Amino acid sequence: MRTTLVALLALALARCGGDTGPTGWIPRDGTVSGVITASEAFSPGVSPVAAATLAHAVVGARVPALARSKLASRPRWRATPASQPAATANELIVTLRHTALGAPRPGSAALATTAGARAWARAIRSHLATTVPAGAAVVGVSPTILAAKIRVADTAQREAISAALRQDPAIAAVTRNHLLWLDETARAFRATAAAAAAAVRTIPNDPAYPFQAWHYALIDLPRAWSITKGSSAVLVAVVDDGIRFDHPGIAANLASDGYDFVSSADSVPLCSGGMLSNAADGDGPDPDPTIPASYSLDSTRTCFAPDSLGAHGLHVAGTIGAVGNDGIGVTGVNWSVRIRPVRALGAAGFGTLYDVAQGILYAAGLPADDGAGGTVQATTGARIINVSLGGYFNDPTLHSAIVSAANTGALIVAAAGNDATSAPHYPSAYPEVLGVAAVGPDGAPTVYSNFGPQVGIRAPGGNFGFGDATDGVYSTVWDFPRASPDYDFFEGTSMATPHVAGVAALVLAQTPSLTAAELRSRLTSYATGPQSPYGAGLVNAYNSLTQSFGPPTQRLARLYTATTGGIAQTVLAEAGGAFTFSHVEDGTYFLYGGTIDGDQSLGAPGSLWGPFGELAIPTPLTVLGAGPYRVSFSIGVPMQVRPNHTIQTASGLALDGYVQAAIVDSRTLDVYRVQIAQPGSYTFETSPWVGACGFALEDATQIGLFDAAGTFLTSASFLDPRRYNFCSRLTRTLSPGTYNVAVAGVFGGGVFGGRYRLQARVGP
Repeated sequence: MRTTLVALLALALARCGGDTGPTGWIPRDGTVSGVITASEAFSPGVSPVAAATLAHAVVGARVPALARSKLASRPRWRATPASQPAATANELIVTLRHTALGAPRPGSAALATTAGARAWARAIRSHLATTVPAGAAVVGVSPTILAAKIRVADTAQREAISAALRQDPAIAAVTRNHLLWLDETARAFRATAAAAAAAVRTIPNDPAYPFQAWHYALIDLPRAWSITKGSSAVLVAVVDDGIRFDHPGIAANLASDGYDFVSSADSVPLCSGGMLSNAADGDGPDPDPTIPASYSLDSTRTCFAPDSLGAHGLHVAGTIGAVGNDGIGVTGVNWSVRIRPVRALGAAGFGTLYDVAQGILYAAGLPADDGAGGTVQATTGARIINVSLGGYFNDPTLHSAIVSAANTGALIVAAAGNDATSAPHYPSAYPEVLGVAAVGPDGAPTVYSNFGPQVGIRAPGGNFGFGDATDGVYSTVWDFPRASPDYDFFEGTSMATPHVAGVAALVLAQTPSLTAAELRSRLTSYATGPQSPYGAGLVNAYNSLTQSFGPPTQRLARLYTATTGGIAQTVLAEAGGAFTFSHVEDGTYFLYGGTIDGDQSLGAPGSLWGPFGELAIPTPLTVLGAGPYRVSFSIGVPMQVRPNHTIQTASGLALDGYVQAAIVDSRTLDVYRVQIAQPGSYTFETSPWVGACGFALEDATQIGLFDAAGTFLTSASFLDPRRYNFCSRLTRTLSPGTYNVAVAGVFGGGVFGGRYRLQARVGP
């Protein structure tokens, strides 16, 4: 392939000739000033492609089996509020007044003891024995929150029985047993966190880590890992649809004291015919939280079919704490942590509100209904509880469970929901919970994420609409047909939430004495970006650990001499963007502006950058005499100017700058003209639009370097294909003059768009 691409580069450029570099002239000592305005909008310029339409054959040809997202299998369709059943058909939840029973208020420590739970469970059953009408029966009691589950024999009598129960003055509320669903939209890298890079970056040896690079770099994890990689002393509970203890990528970090609270009462229609029990394991609540199967709505959204790859809770747990640096699969936010799996949702991706409430109580170390007439209680409470699920029902039973868990000192982190609405989504909307919205690879909120004043923070959730299957969150999953471990890209606020829970666990590993309130404050106070309807900012691991912010983003202006491409002056702009060049010699110049963060260099890929002029085409600025000369302009993402497939049509590329572009097809080159003013070492490097150069699935690029006449000088291919690094870097010692840099893409066009960035810089 390398020989073919080099030949293509040489053939295409040999047909072209001539140096069309700019020329300039003139007098001395002018003053050039103006204002640089920054446009933060990110406009990829590629039509979004639904992940389900991506050709698996293309994916398979480009990455090894370990990292394939297997999108050829039936896509997962999320049950939207319109298609979700609202509640179980024949179950009610009764909440009793604590004063009527002579009991402590729900959430009090007196209800959290095993002895207290037994006593109040007996009191609840005794009271309801004389109150529950004929045709209904008590099938569960949760004494910690003074609630009971009532099953109605004939659903036609449900409302009448509800009305009768409400006549009892000891009963505070009678509600339907609503259903809660996974907050995941689909299955299947601008890693902007270049921040202050002075700190050491730590990268694990897990082979699929490059696929996680965008979402981990976005929250500044590589620098955070230089401080702590987590601790097995920190316990995080994951209340979800179960776990796989036989997945080698996470097994060592799983606790053995999980529980399964999914009852067998609810069933869903199968597309193959018949019904599926949501529990799917045939034994109801028990101490085994293993997920036995995974089913999803098919494209008709009327029936459920088996998933090839599934285990939502396993994916969530993998983000929090897949074992790091073990040479297997992926890594978690924590390389070492203790994860308690609590199964509260069934194989079809939903669970009853009552079961979820029990899962939250158990996660916090409180007595919970064991499904067999008694209670079950973990020996310790989790410091952090991840709840990547929810619904739009503000139910007192669920809220009581949240209050009780929060009163134990646990930080509860929950998904904000995936319906692009500001409607309160529970449990994330409760004040005791830190609700999490989702951002995509560009750091911007996703189109699906819920928002509103109840959202506390945001984190990477993935965005397949950004244009590539790899724009999801990569983590551990299970291959059910083959009964084997696997890895896949998912997206949703479900995927954003464990990033926050994982960072919280890192902070506790460093400072275990923090209270839940202090821990929450640490996360929100040191988040990056503006306060918005999507929360206080984007969670940042390094900031949270160091309790600091990197240097603020600054704007710089730079003058290039038009005749040679040499750098005439570089000045730092004021806070509002105003800049001034003094003592500018007469001549013709090109003016550029850009942003820097910390020790990030000017013109680094992903930063804001651009010229005075049209798009990526600089307008010459002639200085003749003292002036003054006023030039104000806006900078943003420097997009490719087409056509630029020959030397005659080559786009200009400023030294120490970059351009964002897309290959048309594998037979067409993109050509850029670069002027070198001083002899020395220079580097030309491609990277993906999103993420760091650790992984570039958007296109596999090759760089060719030619002189002004089109004579081939050298080329460079993939940096490290064994670790999925298909970027390219060419470094060469050059003499002053004009050069042409050509970029070829192996997979240009198509669903992937052939996306790349090209940077030209001084030095290696």
